[in-house]
Amino acid sequence: METRFFSPCAAFFVIASAASAQSGEWKSLFNGKDLTGWTVTVDKLPVGQDPDHIVQVRDGAIHMYADTDPATKVPFGVITSDASYSRFHLALEYRWMEKKFAPRKDSIRDAGLLYHASNTAKIWPPSVEYQIQEGDSGDIIFIQESGYSWAHPNPDQAPEGQGDASLLPENGGFIRKAKNQTYFGRFPEYDHPGWNRAEVIVQADESAEHILNGHTRSRLEGMQNLTGGALKEGKICLQFEGAEIQYRKVEIRELEEPLRPDKTLLSMSAVKDKPARSGTIIVKNPLKHSLPADISITGKDAGAFSATADKMSLEPGESMEVSVNFKPIHGADRYSAGLRIGTPESGTFVILQGIGLAAFEGKNEPPLQSIVQALGMTINVGDTNLEHDTKADTIGESQDVRYFTKAGEGKVRITPLARFSPPGATPFGIVAKGTTALVQSGKLADSASIPDAHQCLLPPLEGGASSLEIDTPAEGFAFYMNAHQYVSFTDPGLPTEAKIARTARVYPAQRLAGRDLTNAFVVGFEEAANGDYQDAVFLIENVKPLP
Repeated sequence: METRFFSPCAAFFVIASAASAQSGEWKSLFNGKDLTGWTVTVDKLPVGQDPDHIVQVRDGAIHMYADTDPATKVPFGVITSDASYSRFHLALEYRWMEKKFAPRKDSIRDAGLLYHASNTAKIWPPSVEYQIQEGDSGDIIFIQESGYSWAHPNPDQAPEGQGDASLLPENGGFIRKAKNQTYFGRFPEYDHPGWNRAEVIVQADESAEHILNGHTRSRLEGMQNLTGGALKEGKICLQFEGAEIQYRKVEIRELEEPLRPDKTLLSMSAVKDKPARSGTIIVKNPLKHSLPADISITGKDAGAFSATADKMSLEPGESMEVSVNFKPIHGADRYSAGLRIGTPESGTFVILQGIGLAAFEGKNEPPLQSIVQALGMTINVGDTNLEHDTKADTIGESQDVRYFTKAGEGKVRITPLARFSPPGATPFGIVAKGTTALVQSGKLADSASIPDAHQCLLPPLEGGASSLEIDTPAEGFAFYMNAHQYVSFTDPGLPTEAKIARTARVYPAQRLAGRDLTNAFVVGFEEAANGDYQDAVFLIENVKPLP
C-alpha cells in the first residue's frame, strides 16, 4: 500500500470525532440541567461551597460568573469531575461572554481544561492544562507536574502569544522537558468568536494531543509526577479565572490501548542523490479485536518522506512492518514530519526526523545541535553553528568528564548516534585510568560496504550491529576514537597529536527517541580542528563520572 499524503505544506492533521474501531462509547459528563457529577471549588472556600453562585447551569450550559457584578473583584476556581480517567478522548464547547472582572479585568480572557488532576481540593490542582484563553487555546501548561513537548527552534519567528515559543514536532519543533509551570505556547491561533470546540486525546502517561476546532495545536508525551513516577490518570477540571465563560456538550469516550510501535521517533539521514538506508517501524495491535492501520504523512517536510505497508488493518495480536524512506528536497537541513498509523484514537503517531545533506563532508555537514534534535534528545550543546569553541572546558550543557566508571550491574553499552567524517573504518574504545594503552572496543563501519556509513545518523558498527556492550576496568576509563588525523580522548591530558585543547565534548543524556535515560552520556569527538564535535557521536550507558 503506497502512502497517502496530505499536502507537503500541511501543518496539521485534521481530526474527525466520528466513532473509531474501539469499543468505548461517547458519554456526557454534563447533563445540561445541573452539576451532577461535578464539584465546585472556589479559592479560599471549603470544597463544594459557592455562596455567591459563581457557577450556574443555564440554557444547557455551565455558566461562570453569570450574575456577578462586573465591578466586583472575583475569586477563581474549578469544577472537578467525580470520576478519574486515564485513556480518553474528551470534547467540549466553550464561548466567552461579555464580562471581565478584577484582578484580570484588563487582561485577555483566560480559563482552562485540566486533566490528570490530583489533590483537587485546591486551585490550581496538580495537572496538565489545555489552555483556554483568547488567542491561545490549545496551549500546554504543566501545573506542578512534568512531561515533554516541543520547542520552536527559532523563537523570534514564533507567533505572538503567551508562553514559551513552541512548535509541533512534525513542523520542526524539538523535544524539551517541562518543569513545574512550564507553558508551551505561541502556536498558530485557531479560536474564533462564538462557540469553539476543544478536544484532547490522552493515552495515560504516554501522549496527549490538543485539538481546537479540528486542528491539532499541540502535542506532549511522557507525562510524569514531579515527585516521581508516571502521570497516568486523574480527574477533569474546568477553570473559571475572572472572565465570564460558558461550557457545554462536555463528552468523553474512554479508550483502550492504541497500536504499539517499536519506536515513537524515527531518525534518518541522506545525502542528496546518494544511496541511503531506509527505516522501519514495527507496529502491533495489542487488543483482542482488529484495529485500522492505514498510514499517512503530514508536516512541513511531508514530501521528503514516503512510507509503505502491506496492511490497512491489524488483527488481534498481529504486527506489521512500515518501511520509511527519506530524500532531501531542499538541501542541507533538519527535516520534520509525522507518520500517522491508524486513527487518532486507536492508532499511533511516529515523529519523522531527517538530516539532509547537499553533498558529502566539509561545510555540508550538519551542526551537532541539529543532530541531537533529530535524535529526540533534550541537550543544549552550546552552539547552533557547525563550529564550536575548542578551548573552553565546557560549553552549553557539556560537563568536564574525563573518566567514567560503571554505574550499576551489567555491562557498559556503547551506541553510535552519528558520524560525519571522512570514510573508512574508525576504531574506538577505552583507556584505563592511570594508563595510556588504547583498548579497542569496536569500529565504525567503512563506507565501502555501507554507502552512507560515514555521513549519517545512527552509523553501523563493523559487521552491521547498532551497538555493543563491554566490560570496563574498576579503576575507571576514558573514552577514545582513533580517527584519521589523531586520537581523540575524553581526557585532554592523554597523549595525542591534536592541535586543539579539547578533542571531545561530554553531555549528560536524559532522553533519546522517546526513551528516558539514566546514567547515560553523549560523547562527541573532533578529529580535525574546526570543533564540530560530530565526527563521531556516541551514547554511553550504565556509566557515571569518576570523581
